[in-house]
Amino acid sequence: MSGSERPRGLLSSADRAYLRGDGELGSTQAERNARGRIRDRVEHALLDFEVLLEGLSERDRELVFEKRLGERDGTEVFDALVSATAFLYAGVEDTDLAFDTVLSEGINLAEAENDRAASVAFERTYHALDAETLLRELDAGNSLSLTELAFLHASDDVSREELTRHLDDEDDFDDGRIQSKVTEF
Repeated sequence: MSGSERPRGLLSSADRAYLRGDGELGSTQAERNARGRIRDRVEHALLDFEVLLEGLSERDRELVFEKRLGERDGTEVFDALVSATAFLYAGVEDTDLAFDTVLSEGINLAEAENDRAASVAFERTYHALDAETLLRELDAGNSLSLTELAFLHASDDVSREELTRHLDDEDDFDDGRIQSKVTEF
């Protein structure tokens, strides 16, 4: 079921179409109103996670993650969970909170349900993404992350033909997790 066919979740079908650039609103005011509604729902959805954590039974949570998500394509589920984590990471970075602290506390809050605590080690090492360096990595036989492949795909510095040539040489490219953003060429 595509995103536009799904029932309303945090976003309505119209919201998803608008954010993907597939739908246009009639006026500047309508666009402002839509963006405001989306911001309000995101804010309140985030606040609802405390209620879900405390009130949703373990069985109901398992039915969502094991049964419902388990019936979906693994790529779709993987992409959804990675995107949710990325959204939360970017959101925490917009606050004055430290992501490593939020991550550690979140993991320990979940583990407390099992009468245990966890030691969480989180390390970030930043490096700039640039097409030339990533293409050299491919030429050297190194594999790239999905994010790096998506970056190359979106880059104006690399033609689709050039990227295809580099990826045709990759034996381990077909891991089944490359999103349509990368494979649509």
